[in-house]
This record gives sequence, C-alpha cells and structure tokens, in this order.
Amino acid sequence: MTSELPQQPLTPEEQAQRRKKVRSVVLLRAFLLGLMVAAWWIVFAPDSPVDPATKNPLGIAAGMIAMGAYLYFLRDAFIPRKQRDASLA
Repeated sequence: MTSELPQQPLTPEEQAQRRKKVRSVVLLRAFLLGLMVAAWWIVFAPDSPVDPATKNPLGIAAGMIAMGAYLYFLRDAFIPRKQRDASLA
C-alpha cells in the first residue's frame, strides 16, 4: 500500500505555467553554477601552472562550460523530447 496520491492531469494552462517556472529555475541554477565555477577558478587556481594574466579569462571560460553542460543535460526543460525528436527526423 502506498501513501502517494494519484496525480491529477494538468490543464494546458497549468502545464505551460509549470514549464515556464521550471525553465526560470533551471536558468537561474545554471547561472549560479557557472558563477561558482568561475569564481573558484579565479580565486583558488594555483599560480604555478596558470599564468596570472590568463587566470580570469580561463575562469570565465570554465564557468561558461559548466553552465553550458548543465543546460545541455537539462535540455528537456526547454525543448520537450517529442518535439525535439520530430525536428531531428
């Protein structure tokens, strides 16, 4: 016996509102992750293997890569799988 309530189907308006909220949360989390990675790289990367002049640009690049990877793995929040598969065919 489970304690889960049966899920009610969402109306199209509720589904659109939920998808919009999820998109904004995913974008915010991606931005914050990129910001944290960039800040970590800029502040804590050792100076011996990294030229001090390139520390900031490399930190920004690392943050952008982290943000892009996060958004890539959560791309279903932006483009539903059915729609994406139809565009590839």
